[in-house]
Amino acid sequence: MNAVTFYTKRVNQATSFEFNVFDNQFATENLAVRKVLMSMLESVAHRLSDLEVEYNDSMLAEKLGGRRAGELLRLLGATKENTRENLSNGVVVSRTFRAPLTEERYDYFYNQKDIATLAHYRLQEGQEDRIVFYFTRYLQLIAPDQEAYDKFLAKLESFSLPYKLVPIA
Repeated sequence: MNAVTFYTKRVNQATSFEFNVFDNQFATENLAVRKVLMSMLESVAHRLSDLEVEYNDSMLAEKLGGRRAGELLRLLGATKENTRENLSNGVVVSRTFRAPLTEERYDYFYNQKDIATLAHYRLQEGQEDRIVFYFTRYLQLIAPDQEAYDKFLAKLESFSLPYKLVPIA
């Protein structure tokens, strides 16, 4: 297996690790990609408090079926009260909601079979992004300190997942 490439960037004490889906040429349901997300989650698990999800109704229903899509959204905390519509020329193009990250919701992300089931999501520490998945373009970890940085790399190694770090400006 080729090494998984992460583009890294330091911002104060934090380090951003960006896994570019196109550059790594893995399907989003590939076990290596799932291990990347699992490693990210484990490195900042004790810090995560909130979840923000953006989705398109028809795309999610097409992927999962209408009933399963609704069940997933309820599991992740979507309600009429916390969901807002994102409009383009007066047409709803997506919906976004924010909810507390419970253990059950964390487990969903840790155990998901395809990291792109949801188009765009953020796992946050308060208002600070820690893990971001953005429309099948990239999966990003913002490790806030050296402990999270070291945990992330150690977890990749424990999964026997070879990696390469490429610093960017």
